[in-house]
Amino acid sequence: MSLSQKIVIIADTHVGDRTKTLEPALLSAIRAEGPDQIFHAGDVCKRKVIDALEEIAPTLAVQGNRDWFLGYKLPKDYQLTINGLKVVLAHGHFSIWHWFWNYVHLFFTRRINDHLFYQRKLAKLYPDADIIIYGHLHYPYDEMMDGKRFLNPGVGYPEWRNNFRPAYIVLTIDADGCYSTAMRITSPTAQG
Repeated sequence: MSLSQKIVIIADTHVGDRTKTLEPALLSAIRAEGPDQIFHAGDVCKRKVIDALEEIAPTLAVQGNRDWFLGYKLPKDYQLTINGLKVVLAHGHFSIWHWFWNYVHLFFTRRINDHLFYQRKLAKLYPDADIIIYGHLHYPYDEMMDGKRFLNPGVGYPEWRNNFRPAYIVLTIDADGCYSTAMRITSPTAQG
């Protein structure tokens, strides 16, 4: 018999790239959740992030575009079955060429591809998935689209797109395959 699984989802921590360390308030909040697992949806940037998360719970992480640029090798995705649900963990940039062409598109059109663009593309890449976890966009999303749940926790470090408040998602998958999600927002530790 399977047991209920409590999974904390984070993404885009950018340690060593855009910030020096994991936000202490984020780590404390994750620890307080008492997760069974932690999923990191890419742009980890430094191994010490995974090491710190592993002190809390077993951690899976995928390679984001910044990880690729920095030479930090991680799997492109994980496709798991948890209590009967098919769960995908990916970053969402698809490939470095896709990432590059997004910036070309932005330069010429002055419009970014929105989250629905990414969700449609992820749905095509993972047609059997029930839940698709991704990062990359730095904005949080918890939505159903075409029968799939899309979870993006937003940014895992204080920056302007999250009002300087790192976020994460708690995904609980019960033994019978029913699940719930909760977005959590932290208050960063005062910098001094």
